[in-house]
Amino acid sequence: MNTLIHAWSAIWDFKLSLLPVLTTYLLFDAQAIVRRLTRTAYVPIYFMFFPLGHSDKLYAQYFNEDDFYGIGREMTEAEKKSLRTRLRLLSIISMIFATVVGPWLCGILAGLYLSREQFYEFVWFLMIVKTGLLAKALFELHRNAWFVRQSNSFAMLCLIYLLYLWLIWRGVTKSFAWVSSNLESLGLIGVIWGLLDYAYVDIFINILVVALGTWAITTRFTDPDLIPNAHLDPGH
Repeated sequence: MNTLIHAWSAIWDFKLSLLPVLTTYLLFDAQAIVRRLTRTAYVPIYFMFFPLGHSDKLYAQYFNEDDFYGIGREMTEAEKKSLRTRLRLLSIISMIFATVVGPWLCGILAGLYLSREQFYEFVWFLMIVKTGLLAKALFELHRNAWFVRQSNSFAMLCLIYLLYLWLIWRGVTKSFAWVSSNLESLGLIGVIWGLLDYAYVDIFINILVVALGTWAITTRFTDPDLIPNAHLDPGH
């Protein structure tokens, strides 16, 4: 009973450092916002593997769902192959930014100005927001996207999104912990040089694993056999 009372008191008295948390959240998503505005290799996490109804332009063309223009249905086999390669490359680049570059950079910068308590608040906020967004995306995909049902891969999609959440949690917490614990003893310049020595192997391994995993997943889920009513006339 006392445990419940203490837990309730902690929840009741909890105070959120709103400005630092929101600032750090914007910092976390800054690279995605910039890439989206500049159209630089941007594919949202919700569209990386299972676009909702393939509503992204390139996915719609690949799966012959761009009904307004009808470009997809007129593509030759070679054009479809080229588009498939482009989709895979965009997904790999975007996934690397979303799961490695963004989280690590955010954690490094947050270590320069957030206290540990404020950082823990940010991590809770980040995971709650991202979990909510992914849960909403999963619900919509399960309800509306024939592609998920067609490929019998909803469970795998859930696993992919759980892995995404783990990767961003690991990236921000690991980089923040290193910077915050070494900032006072090494100073800012020392931290920068130390990161180059400490993080490059870890980051490189993460990038390699994410790239290979994303390539394998997108290769499977852009299988030409999944294109409905494909019109791949090699002589077109």
